Amino acid sequence: MRPFLLTLGLAALPLLFGLWVNATAPPPTRAYATARCTRYCALHGCHHATRANSPAYFRLRPVYAATVRGLMLGGRARYAAINVAVYLGLVPGLLLWLTYGALRDAARLRQLKNRA
Repeated sequence: MRPFLLTLGLAALPLLFGLWVNATAPPPTRAYATARCTRYCALHGCHHATRANSPAYFRLRPVYAATVRGLMLGGRARYAAINVAVYLGLVPGLLLWLTYGALRDAARLRQLKNRA
């Protein structure tokens, strides 16, 4: 029972963090802003990022483009539904399953170690 409760507690942390970020962040906009990134950057490429201040952006851009192409396999009409299913269903479910399994196995290993 303890691994299950610990898994639920760990799962609640990113949800609470996401709620906090969404509550305190400025409202999203698709307009270009010179001071900060907006959704314009996600749709048209970020003009704020340079190879000097954001090398990871340029290394991860192909991964981002491949992810968007993969999510578009169902067509433009299904992009949002597939995005929600993958990022709010499949990925968190997989992470919860793996976390619970690791915690359960750690508890079993501790029990076996104590017996020996």
